[in-house]
Amino acid sequence: MELQKRIVDGELEDLFCEFKDKEAVKDPWNFRMWDIEQKYFVFENNDLIATPLDSRTPEQLMAVVPNDNLDFKNRPIFMGLTGKTKALSCLKSTTGEPQLVILENNIMDFYSDTKEFKNFSFYVFTRGSKSTCCFESAAFPGWFLSTSIHPNMLVGLCKLGGPEIILFHFEKVASTPK
Repeated sequence: MELQKRIVDGELEDLFCEFKDKEAVKDPWNFRMWDIEQKYFVFENNDLIATPLDSRTPEQLMAVVPNDNLDFKNRPIFMGLTGKTKALSCLKSTTGEPQLVILENNIMDFYSDTKEFKNFSFYVFTRGSKSTCCFESAAFPGWFLSTSIHPNMLVGLCKLGGPEIILFHFEKVASTPK
């Protein structure tokens, strides 16, 4: 019997439900993310890269917590690198366009604060199928987390309609006992 993959909506519903009590939750949830072309996230030389996974590739899981200071209907989340104090952020580049950067921050600090932290927040929308979603920057509406159509390129931000890939699988990884 084949196990049915969790749908994104179910994963997010569980995440937001579990994190209702700020005092009870101490750690983010870990998620595996990969684009629809089967490229996974890898953190290498301070860059987040999308690459095909093989036995030598150290897959980067993403730490995720909800941002309950933004509109719940848009399912806002903070994302960071698991095992590290690095968070994904959207900032204006020197050319004036939004860019994805990784900053030294712990997403649990954002979660416990009452500020919006829009530049560290992404809205999650189911798109394509019930098992794929896209991540829109809260700070830059219309800009989405994206990967290149080519392997081993930086994860970035893009607007809709270009060649970049904005559809991702988003699956909670079972926690291991400490």
